Amino acid sequence: MHRFLLGLIQLNSGTNVDLNLQKCENFIREAASEGAKLIGLPENFPFLGSEKEKLEKAEEIKTKTINLLSGISQKLNITILAGGFPNPAPNGKVFNTSVIFGPDGKEKFEYHKIHLFDTDPGDGIEYRESRTVESGETVPETYKSPELGNISSVICYDLRFPELFREIMKKDAEMIFVPSAFTKITGEAHWEILLRARAIENQCFIFAPAQTGVHLKGRETYGHSLVVDPWGNILGDAGEGEKVLLTEIDLEEVQKVRKRIPALKHRRIHS
Repeated sequence: MHRFLLGLIQLNSGTNVDLNLQKCENFIREAASEGAKLIGLPENFPFLGSEKEKLEKAEEIKTKTINLLSGISQKLNITILAGGFPNPAPNGKVFNTSVIFGPDGKEKFEYHKIHLFDTDPGDGIEYRESRTVESGETVPETYKSPELGNISSVICYDLRFPELFREIMKKDAEMIFVPSAFTKITGEAHWEILLRARAIENQCFIFAPAQTGVHLKGRETYGHSLVVDPWGNILGDAGEGEKVLLTEIDLEEVQKVRKRIPALKHRRIHS
């Protein structure tokens, strides 16, 4: 299948796990009813609240998330990217994990976020993801979907580390998800330019489903879920607010761009 319909779900997630997952299910069904075969959820889609509550609810969040997405992907015959949810780690913390569920309902891909958001970006909030999240250590694999093509995923802050994307390209990726909860202040400054840069550098599609709006304690996320093609063109921008962004993807564009400018083959410096 060289062409398919992509659905990116933009959310304003809160602390109510059941409510968040119900919204996800509603949007997934809406996207699938329009013909979407690949659907992406943002980082923190089942829960976005305090770090303490996240740890307390981690097992519940994981179980409910996997049960919902495994069942609905099989029922609707679609592929779903679970953009980032807490997954209990052995040391009492959690991993920030993304999973791809295939149309058979089975897990095809799992990645633990490597780069953790320990920053003071200037919005008055101190972010210390590492207090509760254990960093992953493994470069994401590529899920070679027979229906769609070669799919991988990073998570949010990973976007700022181009060397990670280069490692993924060694695994034949054609599409890379960047599920995110980008802060408004950094989103306004860097979101679009970084996503377009990663697409251009790696000559691949970038799919970035995002959180939007105001959350607990005034935390504000940027929205603007984006679809970027391998030439760096923006094919879709969700703007603000909760919604489904539907975009037609022509996977042949990957090979067309790589043939026009074979930069990946011209690399002289390798890690």
